[in-house]
Formats: sequence, C-alpha cells, structure tokens
Amino acid sequence: EILKTIFKNKPLLWIIIAFIFQQIGNSLILGGVGSTYVYFQYGYEGGLYSLFSTIGVAATAVLMIFYPMISRKINRKPLMTIMLIVALVGYGLMGLTAFSFLNSSIVGFWVLTIGYMLSNLGQYGFYLIMMISIMNTVEYNEYISGEREEAIITSVRPFVTKMTSAIIVGLTSLSYIVFKVTDYTNQISSLEQQATTGAIDETAKLNGINAVISSIDSGQKLGLLLFMILVPLVCLLISYFVYQKKYHLDENEYQRICDEINQRKEANN
Repeated sequence: EILKTIFKNKPLLWIIIAFIFQQIGNSLILGGVGSTYVYFQYGYEGGLYSLFSTIGVAATAVLMIFYPMISRKINRKPLMTIMLIVALVGYGLMGLTAFSFLNSSIVGFWVLTIGYMLSNLGQYGFYLIMMISIMNTVEYNEYISGEREEAIITSVRPFVTKMTSAIIVGLTSLSYIVFKVTDYTNQISSLEQQATTGAIDETAKLNGINAVISSIDSGQKLGLLLFMILVPLVCLLISYFVYQKKYHLDENEYQRICDEINQRKEANN
C-alpha cells in the first residue's frame, strides 16, 4: 500500500527523492565529519566544536520563527532559490578556511563557523519547504484517487530521516577510511577511555590527544574539509534541481486542486 501510494503520487515520489538528498547534505557535518575536522584543525580542548555546532544550528531557530511570515511574501520555489544562494555563500566561506592564512587560526575557526551557520540556514530553509510540500501531496492523492492516505504520506518524513541517518554513518565511515584518519580517532578514543577508568589523569589525556592531533597530515585535514563542503553542496544542488524541475505542485496548482476537490464534494452533496 505504501509503495502503491508513492509511485502513483508523482509529486510525492519526487519530493521523497529531493528530501533524501537534502537530509544527507543537511546532516553530514554534524554526523561526525564536522567534529573530527574541528578537533583535528583547531584543537581538542576549549569547547570550539560546541560553539561551532551551537551557532550553526541557532540560525535554524530564527528561520523557524519567521518562516510563516516569509512564506506569505515569497512562494516556495523562489524562496528555495534564495536559500540556495545563502547556502552557497556559507559553503564558500567554509572553503576559504582551506587557505593557509586561515586554516589554523581562531579567525579561520570563526569564518568556518559563520560559513556553517549560513549553509545550515539554507539547508533548513529547504527542509521547511519540503515538509510543506510533502503535506500538500495529501490533497493531490485525494485529487487523483479519492483517497487522502494521510497516514502513509505523513510517515514519509520519519522514514526518510532514519534511512538517511544510516547513509550518513556510512559516508562518515567512508571519509575516515579514504583520508586514513581512523587510526587517529581510535588513539583519541583510547586516551579518553584510559582517562575515564583512571589509568591516566586529565592532563596526560590532553597531552596525548594533542600529540596525536599534531601528527595528522595537513592533506588529511584538507580532505575532511573538502568532504564536508562538497558532498553536502552536491546533495543540496541535486535536491534543488529535482524540486524545481519535477515537483509541479506549487501554490497555484495546489489551490486549484483544493478548489476542484471542494467542487466535487459539493456536487456529491
């Protein structure tokens, strides 16, 4: 029944494809690659990764508050283009930190963090647009078949989110293997475990971790940075073009369908 609903409802099928790529791009940095890169590039202590992730995610709260007001002024497809531009600027700023004058300084960290905040803002804009777009396919399903299938359609979001979580774990593991950083993360984990069991004190743990980080090659760190920029960017672009080219259920078409459904109900009464 689920597969029948999805493949019969073309807007739902295309929005699922777009949503899968959006979720991969949106979650990859916080899925492990971002924390590893920040620790390797800017140091393990000082709470820098907490700042990086908190500031990056904070922008989404602002967008969530103002999205209803924005959506009344700008239709979804033009708004998605704006969000894409914001994300591109963010990924561009993150890419700047690859240059030597920024890559290990605190200024570079803040450029990286602001870039992540902007990219996450754009990604979250995509997410909100797709949530509404998924729900609009309920009326489309009623329009083409007479059945709303609301339970099936609303289950798409959690299903895709769980599926992409597994994909992100795989991609993160792949990046560690490709850039040969697993040995370093294992050494850090071992030091953390020794500190937890009391085998070494906190000072010895931090000294050991700093020694591990200092032995990491700059090319490996650059590889992680490019991975956490390019993979989300490519996923975002795929999501954008699928939505723009294949999802035809915009505001005008949705209103037409709702009007048609209401006319049918009135005729039957």
